[in-house]
Amino acid sequence: MNDEIHNNIEKTKKLLQNINNSDTIQFSEWTKEKANLRYNGQIPSFPIYNNFIYWCNLGINIGSEQNKLRPVLILRTSKNSPICSILPLTTKRLQDNFWFHIDLEKINSTILVEQLKTVSKIRLTNPYRKMGNMISITQNDWNKINSQLAALYKLRPLKDH
Repeated sequence: MNDEIHNNIEKTKKLLQNINNSDTIQFSEWTKEKANLRYNGQIPSFPIYNNFIYWCNLGINIGSEQNKLRPVLILRTSKNSPICSILPLTTKRLQDNFWFHIDLEKINSTILVEQLKTVSKIRLTNPYRKMGNMISITQNDWNKINSQLAALYKLRPLKDH
């Protein structure tokens, strides 16, 4: 097994050395951090509630997927579940008028509805707080998010084959 691990690390090292940009350093740091989370991480002791915003370590991802430590909205979880469904937020309001981006009322962020994701609760680092209080979405935000979730993720009718 050690030879297989070493070979994989060497192949990754060669690939990253040929790319030559700062993104490769972030990727290698995330690989180390992800291993630490997977093998040493623990589900946080703070309560995790639906419709509240938390900081989440999304790591270094591929293409246009949201990366890094960022705020996320907890869509669905339960007390005994090790996972939760999330929607990533931007750290600044986008005001871009894409129908699947919702600028929030309480904070200077935009919900990225098209980036629905399920993650381990181990990735959650802290509740998102404003003036010491945990932040939830407003009823108006909730309505908009639910509308966009239905538009984006509802199964389309099956076609006859």
